[in-house]
Amino acid sequence: MPHSALIHSLPPLGFIAVDVHFHRPPGDPFNALTWPFPLIKEQAEGSKLGQIVTKDSYPEGFLDRFVEAGQRLASKGCVGIITSCGFLAMAQPVLASRLPIPVATSALIQIPSIRSFLPPQKSIGVITYDGTRLGPLHLSQLGISAEGIYIVGAPDDGYLRGVIRDGREYVHDEIEAELVRCAKELVEAHSDVGAIVLECTQMPPFAMAIQQAVGLPIHDVYTMGKWFYSGLVRRDEWPT
Repeated sequence: MPHSALIHSLPPLGFIAVDVHFHRPPGDPFNALTWPFPLIKEQAEGSKLGQIVTKDSYPEGFLDRFVEAGQRLASKGCVGIITSCGFLAMAQPVLASRLPIPVATSALIQIPSIRSFLPPQKSIGVITYDGTRLGPLHLSQLGISAEGIYIVGAPDDGYLRGVIRDGREYVHDEIEAELVRCAKELVEAHSDVGAIVLECTQMPPFAMAIQQAVGLPIHDVYTMGKWFYSGLVRRDEWPT
């Protein structure tokens, strides 16, 4: 069977999108070309950026819209669900308890496994869309202690936030340069960092450049999504 036909024959992964619109190149989880399996998207109605990127708990009515989107994805045959913002770690317990299929809301979910990969004296760095708002409450909703985790944000006046928040023109090289700077500053400030997690779902297209710059393992929603799906749909690829 041709590779493209094999991909389309697989059961789909669901994607809860939020009401934010800008360029999404391959590598961004919103783009179906990113994934080696089918992707079905449903938007959580009324889910604006300012409501999602917050340091406070989400109101129940807001979460209901994500549950409804997840239920629509389940009804379309999706085997699992991911979301379009790492800040939705705050919604993980509610969505996991109310949806009929597995859900992984944030790249941050990988932190416990990454910790186990590293020597005990090593810490984890997180690069996020907004370093003033991502914090211990998000981690606690995933059962993660904030100890040994350093969080830094993309520049408030930078290209990445300008694209997502203000509809600024998408310039790949400019976003890449500012995220590489963030990573370098992170490891210069904290020499014990042994791996980096990219919270923002728009960051995977720059993960390779970040890794080349700092020489550390880099995890993001793309690494999470592939690992998540590999357990949902087993495909044994060794010779028989």
